Amino acid sequence: MKTNIINRLRQLTVLLAAASLTGCGWVKDDLEPCPAKLSLKFVYDYNMKFADAFHHEVRSVNVWAFDSSTGALVWKGEATDAQLPTEPGFVMETPLEGGSYDFVAWCGLSDESPMKLATYNPASKEELEVTLATEQNGTMLVSDAEIPGLFHGMKSYTYTPDKFKPSIAEVTIPLMKDTNAIRVLLQNLDGTEMKQEDFTVTITDANSELGWNNAVLQGPTVTYMPWEIRYGVIGQDNSQSTQEAGRAGDMPESITTVSTLMNEFSLSRLIAGQKSTLTVRRNSDGADIIRIPLIDYLLLIKGHYGSMTDQQYLDRQDDYSILFFIDASNNWYMAGGIYINSWAVVPPQNENM
Repeated sequence: MKTNIINRLRQLTVLLAAASLTGCGWVKDDLEPCPAKLSLKFVYDYNMKFADAFHHEVRSVNVWAFDSSTGALVWKGEATDAQLPTEPGFVMETPLEGGSYDFVAWCGLSDESPMKLATYNPASKEELEVTLATEQNGTMLVSDAEIPGLFHGMKSYTYTPDKFKPSIAEVTIPLMKDTNAIRVLLQNLDGTEMKQEDFTVTITDANSELGWNNAVLQGPTVTYMPWEIRYGVIGQDNSQSTQEAGRAGDMPESITTVSTLMNEFSLSRLIAGQKSTLTVRRNSDGADIIRIPLIDYLLLIKGHYGSMTDQQYLDRQDDYSILFFIDASNNWYMAGGIYINSWAVVPPQNENM
């Protein structure tokens, strides 16, 4: 009899121990609830390499959580460059309890960046707008600053902790890069020196204001000026030049050196179908020797990078190099074509030229 009682006590002990592994607070309501934690993981793989580059490119994180039902702000988090990891897999802890949330993230903001957030303490997500700082120059709004990488992310998620078992949730917030580096190179054909004061290169676009959902808002047209201009001289092999000249027809027979002017721009998000104009002006007489729809030309090489929509390509690609050939009269040598990211492009007929 005593043995049976001991065996039953042992069985009860085992059952209680097993129950403690799967349930929390099931015997008494005043016991500690099961562990519950909601964390956010940030990933930047919406790029041309299709690989997470968050730890390489993102320099700060700001994120806000809004109640999906009321739209009210319930929490915000931030991390500076010093707090971000040097390896993939950045995760931010939150104190959020059960509920439905709309997360909005702006990453890359800083006091030095010309991209300015309307407020860090919004009453609603609609207030999380970012605007590019510009300067008034006559009738133009001008931006000639280097813009550090700006990234946007958003995610809706319903978190429902279970009081009878641990509820550990990790929400991934995918990021999209909104800034673009564009280098416009002017290269001569006959080896004569090109001077910085010979040309003025500009890009115009109405893309200086971004909404909470990353949409480009209707705003003023901005004239982007290069934040850096560099001059370079490149040696070239005579025999190769001669062969290329034979194929090009009226190209010079031999070029020993070429000079290049590189104009480097930083632009906000590019939108397919939106008017964006690249202009090269010859300063000696004020003539526009190049005037092309920039976005249309950038999309001419989209097919070399796989199957994607125009907007997907513009949002994944953030680095462009555009090469124009200039003849001895400082005109655009259109027969030489255009090179965009090293791909040769035959210029389409352009009514503006």
